[in-house]
Amino acid sequence: MRKGASERDMIRAMMGTILAGWMALGSANGQPADTHPAFEVASVKVAGQPMFGVDYQRRGGPGTDDPGQLTYPQAPLSGLLAVAYGVRPDQISGPDWLNTERYDVVAKVPPNATKDQFDLMLQDLLAKRFHVVLHHETKDFPVYWLVVVNGGPKMKPAPPDSGALAAAPAGAAGWLGTDKNGFPVLPPGRAHIFSSSNGMVRGTCRMTMAELAAILGFEVNLSNGVGMGLGGRGAGIPRVIDKTGLSGKFDFTLEFGFGTAPAVSIGDEPPVANAASDPGRGPSIFTALEKQLGLKLEGGRTARLDMVVVDHADKVPTPN
Repeated sequence: MRKGASERDMIRAMMGTILAGWMALGSANGQPADTHPAFEVASVKVAGQPMFGVDYQRRGGPGTDDPGQLTYPQAPLSGLLAVAYGVRPDQISGPDWLNTERYDVVAKVPPNATKDQFDLMLQDLLAKRFHVVLHHETKDFPVYWLVVVNGGPKMKPAPPDSGALAAAPAGAAGWLGTDKNGFPVLPPGRAHIFSSSNGMVRGTCRMTMAELAAILGFEVNLSNGVGMGLGGRGAGIPRVIDKTGLSGKFDFTLEFGFGTAPAVSIGDEPPVANAASDPGRGPSIFTALEKQLGLKLEGGRTARLDMVVVDHADKVPTPN
């Protein structure tokens, strides 16, 4: 064999050895090369019949007081998809049963997992246990813009967070009783609550403008006289996008009345009927924002948002 050919054979052999080493690193100790985040343990079961008076809210995960475990009883698959992909249920397209079938989900979250990693873990769970196959599209949705009025904001910048929230008094759900108007009195540091009393809503808050915008749609519905019964805060919640340009957190109190806003529409949606209008209860959310906080909601806007289109999903998840 010529010398040149022998050298080429040696180089090929060395490259093969290096490639094999790289592949071995990916599966060392039996671990697959895929490093997609996943829950340590997860239980997914078809839920039983819901019982009246039982709390079925989603709890736990990064950013909560129980970051190491997700508990989501009576979860529709549309709700799981909404959490996993950071969208609202009306941004999910698929079969009707995505909203009607219910599941009990409990998952152990690895220590120090971030919100982004948690989302990927939930996406992984949906793919493995429900064999979800989906694609993304975009769609225009009507929105409000939250902007600053000409006179500027009337809120106070919040001081730096001093640490954990103040401990809640035993049996008081974090309240120090109620004031003369029936609203909760909060201890120092617990400044993030919307409550209602005698036809009025009060928000005592410490939050960013993005956080305020995220919840204002609920309050617009209340002010319009919509969603004051059980389940009324679900579908049809207006979207509000922060366009204030204000950074940091602010301390403020916002007060407005139930059913005191005029019938309004955004985009091509019909106006919301205001069946409970009573100006004596207090100002509408629109007036309250402008007079009390120096902010304004501008309608007639649209935003192109992500649509999660479900091409396939199993109604019965794979066994635990």
